Amino acid sequence: MEKVLASLEAQLALAQKQLGTQIVRRRDAPGEVSFSRPLRLGPEIIVKSSLLVAALLTLALPRPALAANCAGTSIGSIPLIDLGSGTYQGFEGGLYTGGVNARPPAHEAAGLQVASQIVPLDTLGHPSASGRIVLISIGMSNCTQEFSAFVPKSVADPQRRAEVEPIDCAEGGQAAQDIDRASAPYWDTVYTRLRAKHSSPLQAQVVWLKEAERTPTGPFPASAETLQRDLAAIVRIIHQKLPNVRACYLASRIYAGYATSTLNPEPYAYESGFAVKWLIAAQAAGVDSLNWDPAKGTVQAPWITWGPYLWADGLNPRSDGLTWRCDEYQSDGTHPNSTGQNVVADTLLSFYHRDETTYWYRLGTVSVGEQSAASDLKIGPNPARAALAISFTAPRGASWRIEVVDLSGRRVRDLGRGAGGEAVRASWDLRDRAGLRVRSGLYWIRVESGALRASRRVLVLEP
Repeated sequence: MEKVLASLEAQLALAQKQLGTQIVRRRDAPGEVSFSRPLRLGPEIIVKSSLLVAALLTLALPRPALAANCAGTSIGSIPLIDLGSGTYQGFEGGLYTGGVNARPPAHEAAGLQVASQIVPLDTLGHPSASGRIVLISIGMSNCTQEFSAFVPKSVADPQRRAEVEPIDCAEGGQAAQDIDRASAPYWDTVYTRLRAKHSSPLQAQVVWLKEAERTPTGPFPASAETLQRDLAAIVRIIHQKLPNVRACYLASRIYAGYATSTLNPEPYAYESGFAVKWLIAAQAAGVDSLNWDPAKGTVQAPWITWGPYLWADGLNPRSDGLTWRCDEYQSDGTHPNSTGQNVVADTLLSFYHRDETTYWYRLGTVSVGEQSAASDLKIGPNPARAALAISFTAPRGASWRIEVVDLSGRRVRDLGRGAGGEAVRASWDLRDRAGLRVRSGLYWIRVESGALRASRRVLVLEP
């Protein structure tokens, strides 16, 4: 409307001189128009200018806002994280295959392997001590609103590594069907957003992807399968356009029972969770068109997994207490207002704080550092399922110590100590100081011998 009003003002400029009346746009109330004194029109001007004034007045009149349907407090569906092995129209719940919310062990191990490769890059995509780990959003209006709320929280986050930079690359109006082809103008917007932050397409390494179909139609599961296909195309485009993106965390919609339009109402918002679940399951099952692992063939997509699951059944608390109130939405009942945006932003921040595969985000998770002063330090097998062999040569006369440290820097196990001048061999049975087997994940094997230090990462798999 601002552009229309500006155009009409230009057309009225000549008339104002003849009318002796000033027409002013009120800057304190955009969209409103006031007249400084009564109109005195000549007979010829009356016809032409009255049409323009009528147009201005029409634009100036307040338009009734769509009121959220605050009576829509529940649709009676069970969140995927609580549905478990139960079913929705014959399809099991849970975030992952088998009705569970934990990643399958192999997919978790893959994510840990990918996470270990996320290091600061320069704008040419090369590892650099002065580089950045760029985390971006890809998606539609809800995505850009929510990630825009996340960015300042992340920037101020004391747990965030200084090298991590969040950049919002999502854009309003860009539904899944708008960005599911490489030629879509949206991808130029992504490049522009990155460059505006002095970054580049080669520097992005992590994506938060949230998409939906505009005005979806048809029954379940066909409607969810349409979204799944579009999401599959999008993650392949992400690899094509942003080749250093290694990890992509997906989200489905928030609750839409308060919606007053057909943009993306229930049950489609709820059912979008199945589209995300099925896409991740397809990659975990080894579908070629979603391959992330260069050891298994041509890479087609980044490693994909769930970010935080955001849907709850309106005012019905899910198992972790999350609800969605009507006053957390804008007037359309579809887009979250600032309160709702902050709910998502806080949830996303918590996810990056705690998820096993997001240690690249957190301070204190890489404090050991990959050191190689003891250049003959060898560990294997890596990844390990049962036991790990360690060997190195200690300098003559120097004492040595071997320990296992987790990603937070906490000592998990002392593996031995002694005097130098000999080849040292040790092993780790993947148990902690209490004799309990450690969880799957990444650990450091750290060796100290005199003034020398060496650390190696090892990936522990489920037995």
